[in-house]
Amino acid sequence: MKKKDGASIVFWVVCFGLWVSSAVAAVRFDGLTWYHSEEPNRLILNKDYQLVWVKPKAPDQVTVRLPAMDLSDIGDVAEVIYMFKTEGVKTGVPSTDPTLLSGTGDLRIGLFDSNGRGHINRDRTGYRNKIWCGYLGYCARICPHLPAGIKRKHSDAIPGKVMKRTRAFKEGVCESLVQKAGPYGRSRDLSGFGLPLGVYSPLILRLERTSRETLVLSITLNDVTYEYVDDDSRLQPKKIDAMAIYFPNPKAYSSITLAGCYFSCKPNTVKAGAKAKIKDQKAK
Repeated sequence: MKKKDGASIVFWVVCFGLWVSSAVAAVRFDGLTWYHSEEPNRLILNKDYQLVWVKPKAPDQVTVRLPAMDLSDIGDVAEVIYMFKTEGVKTGVPSTDPTLLSGTGDLRIGLFDSNGRGHINRDRTGYRNKIWCGYLGYCARICPHLPAGIKRKHSDAIPGKVMKRTRAFKEGVCESLVQKAGPYGRSRDLSGFGLPLGVYSPLILRLERTSRETLVLSITLNDVTYEYVDDDSRLQPKKIDAMAIYFPNPKAYSSITLAGCYFSCKPNTVKAGAKAKIKDQKAK
């Protein structure tokens, strides 16, 4: 009987150890918990308390639950702002060089209303998950280091695009949050932002309700702003409470860094979605 008890204790100790290791793998940044879909050791907090995505590679996805920001009333704003920097290599080859046009975006960044579906709560959940069926929102495919004004060459060489999630409940595609275009419908092309490698810039993702039927999404980086106007009230998000960033292509990025605090710097009395200043943005 004692042997069985000993074996049982060892079993539960091992299980507890595995649970603890998986629980602490997630990274706390800006008062939020950030999850990596594949290899959590490549999402770290550096000595300056900046979030660093080390050696991103497809199909990496980083997902975070945001404080809910209401979008139900005219004038409501949902906004995310961080200092943004990437390190990478100019290879001279379009398929791998971040400064040359190829692929369908170096990063895919989405803002979402979880719409009662719940949230990811651990690492290694993969970039496809049934929990995302029903999520509403928008995905921006961006190429930070392409020149502003550059245009697409063909369907597989697009400097940027914004898409609305119009097939959020369609089985077989809704499991992809930002990986594929399948769950998305209406879209518009974007261009580059002209951000040099290794240079910080504020990245601003902003949604504003301008009428009962209209939401305006804007993406700003390196003082370049693109807007997407959604004037179809069907399947519009009523709030924003989740964000996902996906790395789709074999571009030669060595790291992606988010710095500063936004949500943890806001006073508790500030209405969710109201604009607040970033503190501690200074890059070191």
